[in-house]
Amino acid sequence: MEALRRLNDPKIRLLLGLFVCLLAAFLLDISQASKALNRSVLDGQFGFLHRYEAHPLTNDVVIVGIDEDSYRAFKEPFALWHPYLGKFLQAMAIAKPAVVGLDIVLPERSYEFLIPQYDQSLLQGLQTARAQTPLVLAQTVEVNGEFRQVYEPIVAASGGDTLASVMVCADDDGVVRHFDPNRCTVNAHGSMLVEKMAEHLANARPGTGLVDFGAGQPFEYIPFARVLEWQAQGNAGQLKSIFGGKPVLLGVVSPLGERVNSPVPLAAWDPSRHRIPGVLIQAQMLRSMLGGGMIREANDYAGLALALLATLFWLGRTGWLKLAALFAFPLLLVSASTWLLAQGIYLPIGSILLSGLFSFLARLAYEGVLQVQQRKWLRGTFGSYVSQDVLHEIMAGNIRSGLVGARIRVCILSAHIHGFSERSEKCPPQEIIALLNDYFSEMTVAIHQHKGTVDKFVGDGVMAFFGAPQALECPEKNALEAAQEMLLRVRHVNARLQEQGVAPIEIGIALHAGEAIIGHVGSELRREYTAIGNAVSLTANLERLTKTLKYPVVCSAAVAKAVENSGGLTDCGEQAIQDIPLHVYGWNPPLLATI
Repeated sequence: MEALRRLNDPKIRLLLGLFVCLLAAFLLDISQASKALNRSVLDGQFGFLHRYEAHPLTNDVVIVGIDEDSYRAFKEPFALWHPYLGKFLQAMAIAKPAVVGLDIVLPERSYEFLIPQYDQSLLQGLQTARAQTPLVLAQTVEVNGEFRQVYEPIVAASGGDTLASVMVCADDDGVVRHFDPNRCTVNAHGSMLVEKMAEHLANARPGTGLVDFGAGQPFEYIPFARVLEWQAQGNAGQLKSIFGGKPVLLGVVSPLGERVNSPVPLAAWDPSRHRIPGVLIQAQMLRSMLGGGMIREANDYAGLALALLATLFWLGRTGWLKLAALFAFPLLLVSASTWLLAQGIYLPIGSILLSGLFSFLARLAYEGVLQVQQRKWLRGTFGSYVSQDVLHEIMAGNIRSGLVGARIRVCILSAHIHGFSERSEKCPPQEIIALLNDYFSEMTVAIHQHKGTVDKFVGDGVMAFFGAPQALECPEKNALEAAQEMLLRVRHVNARLQEQGVAPIEIGIALHAGEAIIGHVGSELRREYTAIGNAVSLTANLERLTKTLKYPVVCSAAVAKAVENSGGLTDCGEQAIQDIPLHVYGWNPPLLATI
């Protein structure tokens, strides 16, 4: 019971809700939903930086692409392109690039058994090129996951320790975003192609992390066949101007070559496709090393701390200001994290966004439950006091309930059945209860129809007031109309009593206007919306004059003045009420005489 009582404390509930939000933030930080959102946002940020904020490189990577035209120009199978690769390497010897990477499948055996001295053109090209520029050869992976061997004389001709892996390691969703050799088991030993190329570049910053997709513009490529044309023409100036002092990558750009999934389209010749040739992702990794280095990820605790901070959306009532903050929150967060990404720091914001949204929705749901409970409570509180129309207005917030208590000018109505005590002594209990239920039902309808509030039933008495919780232009007028309606409905009750062979009833109604304290009073187990004050007790005593003055309705001068003595009110002079002289008026509703 004590625990339940403490849970009813709003402060305890708010603290409990904050704890739930903090726990949710922690779980969201390690959830797959957060990771998926992180990737989606990161890809969008990469796309923005690549398109609008790409930073150029002074010594950008040059790609020589083996395209479909190259395959058509040379009739031999690619495995027998020794002469053409040899000429390409001779062209590189003339151009003197900073480093040359061959991202192609190199022969694993000699082909001199087919054509004597066939390997010599490639071997001589390697030896000539290596004398002018460092070479790095790609080591590809077989279907079984092992590295494909390269013919040893080719490795020796290139300078010896020149083999490096070109195996890229995709994230769980198949998209390449990271450069980290350890993500692929096959790369556990040895270097990566771009790492080995970076060793020969003075301004390169090798390392692991996220690939910087904001480095450089979309890639163009120099066709392989065109390089051979320049070499055949002896066009040293063209070769030097394009390749001199720059890192060069030779790779397959034809649709038939290996392709990988990239978060951004890197090929200028295919600007909408995210599935790109593998050589382009290698080039982008090398670009990252030539720029500011790989993008490093922020400390895991920083993201978690911000996710926990986002739970502050639980605090404070939901309103337009908080809703505006919710809309501004992701915009500011995405903008800040995009700026950090451009500075080389990656801050995952998925868990932060989800934590803020969860906390906001949790508070919204909490307030919704409270509102439902309050509406249910208001319905239970006022359902039997006021009409359905007034109840709907209270529930909609258009009428202040006044539950906290207020001093309001109201018109109070008190009604009793004449001679009811004697009747209850003589009649069976079932008959008395049935009579009262029928009578009170009719009186309630009459009071509600004229926007009155039923205060209580005491024995055979009815207490009601007009002017609260719904403010009325003239509560006295409503009260008089309700009194007339009550007398009309008593006729209906008497008609039913006559059918049952039961004596009819006669009632007296008193009205008085004045200030009263209106509020919700009682214990935690039972409360009433009631009126308190001298005006209430005065009205109850005023009702006794209906017998002596022979009027079904009597009212005070305050009521008569409010309605300007309209409707045939009769001045009965001053009468002693609670030993206090009170000017009283009697009323026979004219409508009763016409029916």
